Amino acid sequence: MDNSMYKKLVHKVRIEGKGQSKEHAIATALGKIQKKVNAELNGMIIRIEPINIEIVEAIEETYTERFLLFFFPRKRSQFKLLMDIEVDLFLLETEKIEFREKKR
Repeated sequence: MDNSMYKKLVHKVRIEGKGQSKEHAIATALGKIQKKVNAELNGMIIRIEPINIEIVEAIEETYTERFLLFFFPRKRSQFKLLMDIEVDLFLLETEKIEFREKKR
């Protein structure tokens, strides 16, 4: 592979996740890394490695849920997480690949 098509860089993204548990909120947020990086950078991502994670905001919202407004009250929680993640990226710059045409 030609090194001019291959690029390594460090990039910082801000992602958000929500869920019914802490683990679900974290997993939702981490699942958005690749989509966010693809939207911000050109090229095909070969590998993403998180380097540093900084929690910007972590909130647990609790509320009482009731059946038919009065019956069976129960406490529910919603977790929200906002974090900045610094990632080490390995990109293949697809616009630099020269394809030759082959006719059949």
